[in-house]
Amino acid sequence: MTPLQALILGIVQGLTEFLPVSSSGHLALAEHFLGFKDLDGLIFFDVVCHVGTLMAIFVVFRHEILHAFRDKTAFGAVVLGTLPLIPLVFLLKPIKHLFDRLDLLGYFFMMTALLIWLGHKACEKAEKPSRLSPLYIGVFQALAIVPGLSRSGSTISGAKLLGWPKDKAITFSFLLAIPAILGGFILELFQIVKAPSSAPIDVVPLSIGFIISFSTGFFALKWLIWAAKEKNLLPFAWYCLILGLWTHLYFNWLHG
Repeated sequence: MTPLQALILGIVQGLTEFLPVSSSGHLALAEHFLGFKDLDGLIFFDVVCHVGTLMAIFVVFRHEILHAFRDKTAFGAVVLGTLPLIPLVFLLKPIKHLFDRLDLLGYFFMMTALLIWLGHKACEKAEKPSRLSPLYIGVFQALAIVPGLSRSGSTISGAKLLGWPKDKAITFSFLLAIPAILGGFILELFQIVKAPSSAPIDVVPLSIGFIISFSTGFFALKWLIWAAKEKNLLPFAWYCLILGLWTHLYFNWLHG
């Protein structure tokens, strides 16, 4: 991997990990157009970039994280919301197969657009949310395991569909991201240990990937919080719809 490729992938990972546009979908596109063939060889680089974006969450939401650890209710909500991810550990092979199906990627981008639009139309409820609502939001997160379906877009929209206020929906979405990203990080590390690569580790692209994914992730996260509270996420729906249509056209008609 060249430093320029590391820079591009770091920017893509940092920006799209938090913006409701699907980081996995954008990385699949970036890796395709950068000409990468052996995607298994990128696992360690992906791990390093995920650490960068995870650090960005810790910095931006440090107060909320401390509160969640001190408040049993908040901590329990995060645990409850993480439960739907557990069965996916046993479905890694078919899920991994979806990452190779670029012909389906456009459909998932368009599903993200639909979810954001539904969340935009949702109304906040005056009554207290159900105790099981974190579990339902966790189901939205579990569905977003497929490339093209945004994790942040799904969880924020899911929370809003359940009547959560914008600020609570955003905060809970990224509190849920911590165990999700950490779990993915552990699984990727396990793959590296299970089948170590004989290729030498180049520190330069790894360092670039970490620094860029952290810095772009930090600013993307801050901007998303502002946009979701002060504006709305509807422009991301239009973006995902257009990207989904183009991706479907390219991989099913032009590229094929």
